[in-house]
Amino acid sequence: MSAHTIDNGHRELVACHSCDLLHLKTSLPEGSKAYCTRCGAMLYAESPRAIETALALSLASLILFVAAHLLPFISINIEGNASTIFLVSTIETLTRIDNQLLALSGIFLLLIAPLIVLLVDILLLYRLRFARPGKAAVSRQLLLLAGHMTPWNMLEIFLLGVLVAIVKLASMAGIVLHEGFWAFVALVIINLFIAVKIDPETLWQALERPQR
Repeated sequence: MSAHTIDNGHRELVACHSCDLLHLKTSLPEGSKAYCTRCGAMLYAESPRAIETALALSLASLILFVAAHLLPFISINIEGNASTIFLVSTIETLTRIDNQLLALSGIFLLLIAPLIVLLVDILLLYRLRFARPGKAAVSRQLLLLAGHMTPWNMLEIFLLGVLVAIVKLASMAGIVLHEGFWAFVALVIINLFIAVKIDPETLWQALERPQR
């Protein structure tokens, strides 16, 4: 959990998440960390090249997202009847079911929301790294949009559901995991790493710094 930041007029205060002691926030050299003077908990950090790292990982996530949807995902063989499943064909199947609400929810959570989050993150990180001075307003709107859309990115929950289904089917069917599945696993791992590496406070700090 990160420390809480409070805007107190012209001075920015940071509240320790462990003991709630307020500290005056100051700029740190890259790679440095600020600690609570009372309990020693970390308050915030200045991560070196954090934006560049997140941008590279987000671009990798986009490639993995496309691969996971277009490559074979999983094959299931039940008593000699084998079928290979693609994520993109699963989405197509959802469009043909009678329950339109369920179909739209599945398409939104599996395809639309994750893709929007990826594209917004890439554009935001690119602007934070390369945008010209005077363009902070657009980056600020992208950051707000990313904050609203991120909770709808539930790829890890979908992966958990797939793993549960695999465990249940393993005793009655032959299962082969294909490239699309492993691309999806890598996608989820990278997304979780980005979430740990880059928190919203780091992005706001990057937005507040003079842009190049």
